Amino acid sequence: MDDVGDCLSRLLLKGLYLLVRLTVWLVFEMLVEVIAWWVGWCVCRTASFNAFPRERIGEYDRASRLVAMVVCVTGMLTLLVLGASLARVAGGGTG
Repeated sequence: MDDVGDCLSRLLLKGLYLLVRLTVWLVFEMLVEVIAWWVGWCVCRTASFNAFPRERIGEYDRASRLVAMVVCVTGMLTLLVLGASLARVAGGGTG
């Protein structure tokens, strides 16, 4: 009976582990490849007067690693700065 319980608990833990990995992967894909790329692409295009990056907004996969990293980091930093600014405004300057 212990063998059946051990087998079921291992199967349950494997399933839970795979579910967590899938969730982390989906969050990373959405955060980096979609949100950070789109925000960073808009910021980079505006700052460079429509010259950088050469790829279109939906062409994350065609960008080189360096370009993708620069654009995504720009997008993440923009979101962090915007979030901090909104938090400060919403806080009413207390603290």
